[in-house]
Amino acid sequence: MASKTDIVALKWVVGLMHKQAENAEAALVEYSNDSSQKRPLLQCMWSVHQITSTLRALGMRKGELLTLEMERSLNCLYKDQVVGERRKLAMGGLMQALKVLPAYLAHAQNARADTGQGLEQHVNDLRRWVGERPRPRAFFFHMDIPEGAGITAGGQPAPDDEVRSRANVMLALYLEMVKMALRRKNVGESMKTAARVARRMQNLFVGTLPERYWMTLIGICEGVAGGLIVPDECIAQIFKSGAFLIKHARENGAAVDPSVDYDALQQQMLFYIASCKARPLHISRIREVFAISEDTLEEANRGLIHTDALVTALSAALEQLNSVVETLNSQDLAQIGRSGGAEVNRKALDGIEAAKYRLEAAGQFAHADSLNAVQGRLERVYTGGYKETPEQLNQAINDIIRGIVDVKLDIEHKLEHGLSSSFSSRDFELRESVVSATFNHMGLVENYMHQILRRKSLASALARKPNDLESTIRLTVALNRYLNKSDQGHEALRKAVRDADAGDPDLDLLFDLAKDFLNEQETIADRKAIDLSLGLLSEISGALGFAGMEREAKIIDRCHAWLEAASKAGEVREDDAFRCFAEAFAQLELHLQRSIIDPLDDTSHMLAIAEQRVTELEERAEGLSAGSDVAQGNWSEPRNYVEDAEVPAEFREVFFEESEEIVAEIFRLTPEWAANTGDQETLREIRRHFHTFKGNGRAVGANILGELGWAAQDMLDRVLDGDLEASDTLVKLVEDVVQALPGLIASYKDGTEFDVQRVRELTDRCFRMAEGAGEDLAEGMPQIDDASSSGAAPSKIGQ
Repeated sequence: MASKTDIVALKWVVGLMHKQAENAEAALVEYSNDSSQKRPLLQCMWSVHQITSTLRALGMRKGELLTLEMERSLNCLYKDQVVGERRKLAMGGLMQALKVLPAYLAHAQNARADTGQGLEQHVNDLRRWVGERPRPRAFFFHMDIPEGAGITAGGQPAPDDEVRSRANVMLALYLEMVKMALRRKNVGESMKTAARVARRMQNLFVGTLPERYWMTLIGICEGVAGGLIVPDECIAQIFKSGAFLIKHARENGAAVDPSVDYDALQQQMLFYIASCKARPLHISRIREVFAISEDTLEEANRGLIHTDALVTALSAALEQLNSVVETLNSQDLAQIGRSGGAEVNRKALDGIEAAKYRLEAAGQFAHADSLNAVQGRLERVYTGGYKETPEQLNQAINDIIRGIVDVKLDIEHKLEHGLSSSFSSRDFELRESVVSATFNHMGLVENYMHQILRRKSLASALARKPNDLESTIRLTVALNRYLNKSDQGHEALRKAVRDADAGDPDLDLLFDLAKDFLNEQETIADRKAIDLSLGLLSEISGALGFAGMEREAKIIDRCHAWLEAASKAGEVREDDAFRCFAEAFAQLELHLQRSIIDPLDDTSHMLAIAEQRVTELEERAEGLSAGSDVAQGNWSEPRNYVEDAEVPAEFREVFFEESEEIVAEIFRLTPEWAANTGDQETLREIRRHFHTFKGNGRAVGANILGELGWAAQDMLDRVLDGDLEASDTLVKLVEDVVQALPGLIASYKDGTEFDVQRVRELTDRCFRMAEGAGEDLAEGMPQIDDASSSGAAPSKIGQ
């Protein structure tokens, strides 16, 4: 497929290539002063080879053509294969090539493509001096191809079997015809037959890149048949590529060959189409489709302006504007404008005129037009054109100052950040500052999220002592997410992990050390981390919106909405939804980073991926429970309570067995904790069991149990975090929840009736206890009336 020049990477390495070019030039000058010493020639060859390797890595094949010829010429000079006058010409050609290389790199950055513009003369001069045939000009041609030109919108290629069958028949015929034409035998008839093959291939590949190739090849065949196009090395390669495409179709059907650079082939073919003096039927059609005009060739063949010349022109314009500012600072424009027509120093007008000429020479026509408007206003101030209208005079003075300052700032910005920058200095500085601050905030959000996931992963792995290979691996992976952050500390735990990874675990030691390690981690509570992340996301969205990046701000808003909903539902965990969140975040970060490194880079595909992921997030958010929200607001309003589904038969036995074990354990632990509410370890065990109810219940469809487990877990999390006091009221609520569990579990097992309203009331009270900082806001409230909720409650849980 067509390879796109990596402009961002080019910006990173262009300075190094400039340095290598300077080294090569210095070595070549040293060699020219004493040609008996060949060491400088080797140094020059090495520097040029480094540039060649870099261009190849960047995908700049046309630029590489120049440096490869430079290497060939240097090698011929080193081996004394170029003598006499040609030796001098080769030395001159090398020096010119080294001079044009920085200009070409600057042009590639500005054009955002490896166009080959301005290289043909230098490449072919170097080839001539060493006795090689010139390269076809088509290799260096480039034009902007309209989006989708030559490809049928919505078209579909033929079925694979049909493509294989027809390609099998046409391959030998196509090869025979193009060979005859290239050997100048029966050219007209051979090309007519090849064009018919191309037409059939075009119809087979409708709607794909090959369709455009075959369409243009018909015009090439027409041109060769009519003597309008003379076959050369490039034409032979174009026909050869056609043979390979037919062969690929014979073997792979309608699949597009990924190894073919269709864009390069298209550019080469369009050169010959643009070069045709006459315009028969197919060539005229191709020129129309690809918008080829009389000026296309001339525009593609324009020479390059050296970067140094552009910098010189811009620097000179900046110097003139600085002089204008000094002159205006010494004048009282308001007084001059009120007096009108007085004799004044017109040095400022001359300076603006000089700056305009230099900006036009550098191709900065927008800035030149801006200064032209400033010049007109200043001339009118000097001649008293505003003396009758003081308000207009003040406005004109402000416009003059603002116009000059804006141009000055933009020139300074281009000189500092590169001539290809299209942002004004103010826009760029605002965008840069906002993106820098955004990166810091996004980094904090990522840290908070990773902290939550690391802790949850380790806590889950420690729910039970590992007793097999799978559970041991889960524990060591969870531990390594912490330990890999540094290589210091916790040596005993590190050794236990290494032993386990090596297949010789001491599970008791590993489990005990891991539990101690988890308890030692001084991290903020998950809930607080999420609240801080939500605040940061709001700040990020506001900053992006202020900088005019509305599309980016909306992505952050949608991430915020999902995280808030997932937090209320207790569903912030390492699952597919979180991976969508993480990928949206990552794509947005990449987009913002590249927008600063290279403002002209097209990163719309990154934003599109981010938007696709947050759309998936919204869909997933719709399936989340309302969580604590259901317990807020006016009690008379309908409530969106979760409903149970049927527990799948394959999970029933395991679910009931584990649930009964957990109930028994909670019944044992709760009185111990109630007698000593300062016992954090016992409370952690109780909280862990409710967490298991949340996960298991939701996993098998016992959603009412899952919601009760989440509400109790959330409340106990706040006690463990120190945000809630283990008051008598809270202890009593925990005991009420525990007493409700046996009957609730039994209802799932045997379908016995259970008081659904009572379970939902306990759930709401837990949520309200947590939100009310210890006050049981549900006490004294009326019993839940399911008739007012979104659906009628079943009389038996699970039915």
